[in-house]
Amino acid sequence: MQNFDTILLAYDGSEQGRIALRRSLPLLGAGEVRTHLLAVVPLTGAVAAAEGFYTESMYESERERVENILAEGVDMLKAKGIDAQGYVRVGEPAHQIAKLASELAVDLVIVGHQRRGVLARWWQGSVGASLLDRLDCSLLIAQDPSIET
Repeated sequence: MQNFDTILLAYDGSEQGRIALRRSLPLLGAGEVRTHLLAVVPLTGAVAAAEGFYTESMYESERERVENILAEGVDMLKAKGIDAQGYVRVGEPAHQIAKLASELAVDLVIVGHQRRGVLARWWQGSVGASLLDRLDCSLLIAQDPSIET
């Protein structure tokens, strides 16, 4: 199995994100792995704020929520003895994940997966599928097979 020196975990605080974090622990705790967590404030909120559909205070509240989620993830890793650097970005999640992965020259990106129906996947898209053509590194999509859709 390939050794990974630098890993980026996209973390949104969802059950799927927590599963991805838990399932990545053996990789993150192996040797001197540089670990990075990314939480993304979706662009939809930022655009809505600019267009007047979303107040600045609503946007700030969303950003604060995302920052708290990120801090939770970093704290969970630190409790396991894993030092992690956290990042908050604003934009479309797949784009921001790929951009930071490139900036940090990561070897592996880890994302969680939420099972959805065909219509929901078509309508909302899939971050994992969107990342396949954007990344220059390996991608691990973590899921818990016991979770029903």
